Amino acid sequence: VPEHAELAWILGCLTNVPRLLRLPQWKMKRASQNSEGTVGLLTYPVLQAADILLYKSTRVPVGEDQVLHLELAQDIAQHFNKKYGEFFPVPKAILSEL
Repeated sequence: VPEHAELAWILGCLTNVPRLLRLPQWKMKRASQNSEGTVGLLTYPVLQAADILLYKSTRVPVGEDQVLHLELAQDIAQHFNKKYGEFFPVPKAILSEL
């Protein structure tokens, strides 16, 4: 679905790099790769946010390991809405036990 990539690009233009660098998944994967990491690895959470926001999801089932990525989606939605007017609902987590 091309709209996922298109929205990810738009949202990526609104997301600052220090916010992405603070995500623990980035730190762990970068350390395990013994490198500086890749752009794809860094921006994957923005693509996840686009997947959620594209469908204007209000509740998202997530595991505990994905809560911070959902919080990023919430932050991005709030930032977008503040800048351009209310458009995206701010999604809430439904924690799964699995």
